[in-house]
Amino acid sequence: MNRAMSSLAMSASLVLASCAGGPPLSKGKPFDLTPPQQRLAPGIQFSQRLWPGPVPMQVSIVEVDLTTRDLGLVVGGIAADAKGEYLSRTTSSFVRDTGAVVAINGGYFSPVVNAEGQALDAIGFSKSGGLLQSPPNTAQTAGMATAVVCFKRREIAILATFSCPDRFTDGLAAGPILVAAGKVVTDVKNTTRHPRSAIGMNARGDRLWLITIDGRQPGYSEGASFEETARILVALGATEALNLDGGGSTALVARDGSGKPRQLNRPIQGGVPGRERPVANHIGVFELSRPIR
Repeated sequence: MNRAMSSLAMSASLVLASCAGGPPLSKGKPFDLTPPQQRLAPGIQFSQRLWPGPVPMQVSIVEVDLTTRDLGLVVGGIAADAKGEYLSRTTSSFVRDTGAVVAINGGYFSPVVNAEGQALDAIGFSKSGGLLQSPPNTAQTAGMATAVVCFKRREIAILATFSCPDRFTDGLAAGPILVAAGKVVTDVKNTTRHPRSAIGMNARGDRLWLITIDGRQPGYSEGASFEETARILVALGATEALNLDGGGSTALVARDGSGKPRQLNRPIQGGVPGRERPVANHIGVFELSRPIR
């Protein structure tokens, strides 16, 4: 087992508003909070919803009940040699290789590649199993990676810092923070819509949401701005939320009944719907009763 996968960590009523500089997010139709849900594993539910508004936004949602004892979270990636911190891998390959119930792409990285097994550097902090995989940013090099999500057993924190406190075994840098103390805090002037990935949690720390919003697919899903992504998370119940890497990196994948990976959203690497981008690291949800491969 890769050392970056050696630790598990556990610890997610909106009044619809207008997007700054753009058309209203909703024309009064409520966000359907009770669509048919599919159970991926005990404590893990999946649903897909169309956010009401002026353009189509397909939202794929995984909700994790963190009171479920058999569940754990991992920040994982393939540790590379001296040429890079990680080797590139798609989210589907991560699920297939590790046996995760579900996984979402993680933080920012460089360079963007089209093939798996290429050397990548994570942009900012990344820690797995108590081992530092990528050092923290400085204020001069952070870009959008100005915050972290941190895990240790049942404890989860989303912090506006460049690294996780030492007590956390796993974490990664991303950004910007979308929601803090139940309030949308992201830059409302940024109205550009792209595919988005994000993680959110509720105030009690017993619910976690992993969401993707498909984009760059006219007529199916246009993508979302940072503010729209934040408002979707608040509608679900998140009081803290962090934007992850998006665009062609956006991918949410589950393990099917035969153990094979199944895409829950529609990625769009290189303009091809359904194609996944190989990325540096992932956030995975695992059943503790099943060994991590």
